[in-house]
Amino acid sequence: MASMDKGSVTSNTIFRVILFTFLGGFIFVMASGIRNNYGIMLDSIIVNSGVPFTTVSFILAVGQFVFGAVQPAFGILASKKGNVYALVSGVVLTVTGLLLLPLCRSTVSLMIVLGFILPAGTGALGFGIIMGAVSPNIPAKAYTSVAGIIIAGHGLGNVIMSPAINSLIETGGLMHSMLILSLAAALMLPIAIIMGRKPKIDSDVNSTANEIQSQKTEQISTAELLKKAMKSRTYLYLAVGFFTCGFHMSLLINHLPAQFLSYGFSSQDAANAFSMYGFAAIIGAVTTGFVCIRMKMKNVLGIIYGLRPVTIIIFLFMPVNIYTITAFTTLLGVSGAATVTPVSGLVKKSFGTVHLATLYGFVFCIHQVGGFFGAWFGGICYDLTGSYTIIWLVTAALGAIAAAASFVIKEPD
Repeated sequence: MASMDKGSVTSNTIFRVILFTFLGGFIFVMASGIRNNYGIMLDSIIVNSGVPFTTVSFILAVGQFVFGAVQPAFGILASKKGNVYALVSGVVLTVTGLLLLPLCRSTVSLMIVLGFILPAGTGALGFGIIMGAVSPNIPAKAYTSVAGIIIAGHGLGNVIMSPAINSLIETGGLMHSMLILSLAAALMLPIAIIMGRKPKIDSDVNSTANEIQSQKTEQISTAELLKKAMKSRTYLYLAVGFFTCGFHMSLLINHLPAQFLSYGFSSQDAANAFSMYGFAAIIGAVTTGFVCIRMKMKNVLGIIYGLRPVTIIIFLFMPVNIYTITAFTTLLGVSGAATVTPVSGLVKKSFGTVHLATLYGFVFCIHQVGGFFGAWFGGICYDLTGSYTIIWLVTAALGAIAAAASFVIKEPD
């Protein structure tokens, strides 16, 4: 009987891990696919709204900051009111933003929708909040593997949605494409409700559940928690690395398609290259999740950051053709989303599961401060020089700094 009970618990745990990996992954694929493809939508947004390129770049930069700034706020909401509140809010804001985007005909309206509503929606569906809902339902030892699979949704969103959004815009325009996209995004609503429910605990996930309960009895305020985090060198080094990561990713998401178009490639070529980025991001994220089980997460993080400047420098000296731009986006994809698993894992390891959504949210806010400057300076650089070369060199230097900061982290046992 004991053997059967144990087998039943194990089967239940496996089912729970698979279920919550799928649920969390679906939401992350949708939210990332929308957010990562602003670059694909850029030309049609400019034509539809009549807002100049530099102004739209600034609006995208504001959106990068808002995306990060709302995550600790929604993390606090999730810890106080429950995960359902945060996740459902994110879905509603995202769908609303998509429906309103084609109606924007001025700088003010575009700022409200693309600078605030849409980023707030996708921010509420961010990785830290999703993992905050998933973690109590899975064994602690499965965290990095599940996190790696879910963060692979960052790449899968590109694989599926980059060519799809491009085709929808080309065939039906911005209004048609955003209507279809909003209907697809609405599918997240029932999933958010299911995933956000209070977990039913079994013995195989008791370690995580007990950890959460013991941490909740500490009754630490958000201000005290943040003060404690800011005294931690690990957290500060993670923030330094994530700032540079945000700068890099924002430049890539918001300006790389435009850079490819400036070389004379078609929008379809740019979309196809981003699909390869997505495939590579899936491989990089999943691989990182499993590697983090066997290696120190700080070393994995340092290697990932170190790959970026090497890739950029090689590309700058290569001839520009369809093969090199595809290779460039593929190599960037390998490290693209792979930083998230070790960063969130180090936050969880250092401060506990119950504080994961909040503290990851704060450090991701720093990521998006970097994203603000990446999106904005990318547009300024191109306007002033007609090229993105200088901003890519800056990105390479920041990547080297991030790698150094990661390697000196003292990882808890």
